[in-house]
Parts: sequence; C-alpha cells; structure tokens
Amino acid sequence: MQLVLWHKQKLSSLITLCMVVVVVLVCVRLGFWQLERGEQKQQQLTAIAKQQTRGVMSWSQLLNLPDSWNKTGVLVELKGRFVQNQYWLLDNQVYNGQVGYDLLALLKPDSEEKVILVNLGWVKAPISRDALPKVTLPRGVFILKAQIKENNLSSFTLEDKTTNNDLPTRIQSIDLNMLSTQSQQSLINFMAYRQGTGDEIATPHYEAVVMSPQKHNAYAVQWFLIAIACAVVAIFASKKRTHNEK
Repeated sequence: MQLVLWHKQKLSSLITLCMVVVVVLVCVRLGFWQLERGEQKQQQLTAIAKQQTRGVMSWSQLLNLPDSWNKTGVLVELKGRFVQNQYWLLDNQVYNGQVGYDLLALLKPDSEEKVILVNLGWVKAPISRDALPKVTLPRGVFILKAQIKENNLSSFTLEDKTTNNDLPTRIQSIDLNMLSTQSQQSLINFMAYRQGTGDEIATPHYEAVVMSPQKHNAYAVQWFLIAIACAVVAIFASKKRTHNEK
C-alpha cells in the first residue's frame, strides 16, 4: 500500500514539474516576443519620425514606404475626389457623450486607380433608429490631412452582404473586402482618418492607438516576473512536500 502511495506521489510531482516547466517556458517566450516587438516598433517609429521631420507626407511618399512597415500613425495629405453616393455609417460611435455614426467614404487620390476608405468623422444620429443622418459628400477636388491606420481592422460584421444599390448603409464594423464588394471599387489595403476640426461634413475625432516600445518592454518584464514567480512557488512547494514526507 505504501509503495502504491509512493508511486502516486512521485507521479503527481512529475506532472506538477512538467506543468511548471511548460508555464515558465511559455512566459519566457512571451517575454522575449514582447522585447522583439518593442524593438521592431522602435525602428518603425524612428523611421516614420524621420519622414515626418519634412512635414506631412504626400501620397507618393506614403506609397514609397516599405510594404513591411505598419503605416499606422503616419500623417498624409490626401487630394482627390469622393465617390458620390457610396458611403457607410459605422454604428455605435460616441462623441462628447452623444451617440452617432462615423462617416466612411471613398476617396480616389489623383493619379491613382484604386480608392482609399476615409473616416471623415462623427455625425449625430437622428432621434429615430429607422432614419439615417443626411450626408452630403463634397464634390470636386477635396484636400484633407489624414492619419493612416493599417491592420487591426475588424473583419466581423453583423450586416448581411448587400449590393451596390444598397448604399449608403449602416454597418457594425469595418471589413475592407466586404466594402469593396458592396461598392464595386478596388480599395487600398489601409484606411485614413481625417484630422482637424469639425465642419458641415463631420467631426474628426480619431486618435491612433499605437502601443509604444516602452509598453512592449513593460509587458516583457511582466512575463519574466510571472515566470520567476512560478518557478519560486514551485521550488518552495517542492521543499515543503519533501519536508512533510520526512
């Protein structure tokens, strides 16, 4: 009986040890991954800051950035024409405590075959949920300063796929592929958020949420501390069990 109990205790100790080793290795790997991300982000921010010392980027300068860079946060001057009668209203957007929509429109930059999705800003929602805000897109050449966002665009939507004749329409989140299908336009694979003060079109309110290198490093330290804490707890627990067995 004692031999069976001894084998069970040894098996339990071995399983616990394996679990601790796995957890420590995972935490350490996540810590190094955060350090790598922090270094990559620092290189990216340094490169973008160097470009922005020349002022707001032109469209051609933006397109000349390496494809491997995440362009989120880059300021650019856009000049082009809006595609009329094709826009979306991004639902459940709150500005200064008021519920409304973000106005998403398609801008065709000069000398560009594709169009870019532009968030023009917030518009107030009508009292009735059944009604949509009245929107008038500018005609002719329009110039705006915008902040680029690439990746991390939601692909989930509660809306059914619609046809071109269904525009404008209300959407729950952003899916560039779906919007391209609806509008029958070829979209650039990132979007722009208009900067500046509000006007009769909409009220820009977007601020890029870009995790800084310092935050990545802080997360790395947290993962390393979790790994150390797990190892220390396991060591003390093992010593206590050994002492009790004696």
